[in-house]
Amino acid sequence: MADATEPNVALAAPWADAINNDLERLITELYAPDCLVNGFVFGPDKLRRFEHRVLAAAPQRAVRVDRTHAVGDVVAVEGVLLDPDQGADWQLPFCAVLTWRDGKVVSDNTYADMSRWPGLH
Repeated sequence: MADATEPNVALAAPWADAINNDLERLITELYAPDCLVNGFVFGPDKLRRFEHRVLAAAPQRAVRVDRTHAVGDVVAVEGVLLDPDQGADWQLPFCAVLTWRDGKVVSDNTYADMSRWPGLH
């Protein structure tokens, strides 16, 4: 089996770009319909509701990827969520451990202080 590390690392940039600019692309093209998000199946409708709730709470929010680490089909993305509406210096560090298969996220385990994540409180 060919090593999938490099192609999967390359998917981190379009993943972040879709979060920032095209949620529908994120939901329909980059996440598998049966993707596990923190251990729970998040189909497209549930993922869409979640992402739109976050966007409604933080319309200017953006993800910045600082580093990626990968082995095979697993890519760890270290970054920060920025929300200028909460102040120029507001940042929420996160680590998303994404498992990719055939160009789609099949598992997303994101670690952050979720009590500070917009739209979740």
